Amino acid sequence: MNKVLGLILELNPFHNGHVFFIQEAKKKVEPDLTVAIITTNFSMRGDIQVIDKFRKTKMLLKNEVDIVLELPYLGAVSSADYFAFNSVKTLTDFKITDLAFGAETSDLNELNYLRSISKSDDFNFLIKSYMDKGFSYGTSSVKAIQSITNDAKKAEMFSLPNNTLAIQYLNALDKLNSKVRVTLVERVYNNYYDEEASCDIASATSLRKLLSNGASIEQYIPKDFSNINYINIEKSEMCLYKLIQYKLSLSKKDELTNILGMNEGIENRLLNFINEIDYSAFINNIETKRYTKSYLKRLMIHLLLDTKKDLAPQYYNYLRVLGMNNKGKIFISKLKKDIKKSIITSFKNHEDNLIVQYELLATKLYGIITDKNDLYLNEYKIPIILGE
Repeated sequence: MNKVLGLILELNPFHNGHVFFIQEAKKKVEPDLTVAIITTNFSMRGDIQVIDKFRKTKMLLKNEVDIVLELPYLGAVSSADYFAFNSVKTLTDFKITDLAFGAETSDLNELNYLRSISKSDDFNFLIKSYMDKGFSYGTSSVKAIQSITNDAKKAEMFSLPNNTLAIQYLNALDKLNSKVRVTLVERVYNNYYDEEASCDIASATSLRKLLSNGASIEQYIPKDFSNINYINIEKSEMCLYKLIQYKLSLSKKDELTNILGMNEGIENRLLNFINEIDYSAFINNIETKRYTKSYLKRLMIHLLLDTKKDLAPQYYNYLRVLGMNNKGKIFISKLKKDIKKSIITSFKNHEDNLIVQYELLATKLYGIITDKNDLYLNEYKIPIILGE
């Protein structure tokens, strides 16, 4: 096949904006085959996914994606740079020729300009100085861009979430010395953090808010998926919080300091606020200028799954196929033997693989907090094949 398009998606939840993105990417690239990699049951920012990865896989296969790959817990629940590298590395290992991703701009030169600044010595010096003042890495980055360019618009452009990820995808391609072609799909209508839905294409953030309030999101999702049973976010977060309280009450401080992301005495803040009324209040009280909500939510998943600091840096990826259609099946059959040999479909006979071990734990945790205790059994049944 001449053109193999790669896409990176979270789908929390799958909505009309994702349909637009997939269609636009395919229109621009005109691929012979489309491969998507998805985060699993917890998002990059540590949120509980409102639909599990197996249903997300079926959704993509019904929406013009030929193969669905998995970005596992160890590679996904991480900062933007590791998330991006693990995603891009997996797709390039799977021999994509083109990579499309969303951004708040259609100007690749603008992104590359901002990226060049972010790789400079001045930028790194300023990052350190702002972080020494207690700011998070993300806030420090924006302040550094503002200081170097003296341009508020460029700083704002750098701060937008899809642009931030886009720059990291470009960095990952550079690290891999990849010749994969890049296509930008400009984000339309709502921004990522918009909390109110204003049209039929809404942000995932606004849709999760609607779901949390018990409202319908039917107009914002493809008609084929109007009968999806999303998780009860409030109930799942309460269950997650109870597990966190239990884990913290049992753990000694020196045990907590060994958890990935547990830095600079943050365990003391966790213990101080262990009896907050709910998960949101708990996270809100722990949050500081340095430690954002996303950082803290990731930390909570690491805590429950006992992810140790010695697992950093988080360059964790594998070739795991969650699902495919007949076209995808033919493509895989024609891959080189060494690639086919490294592909994981079922977890059976792979229990000694560290990434598999943690992914299985993450699926079990997700199953417990969403009342799907047998969900992990699907890890031994896949891949999902559509069209047979």
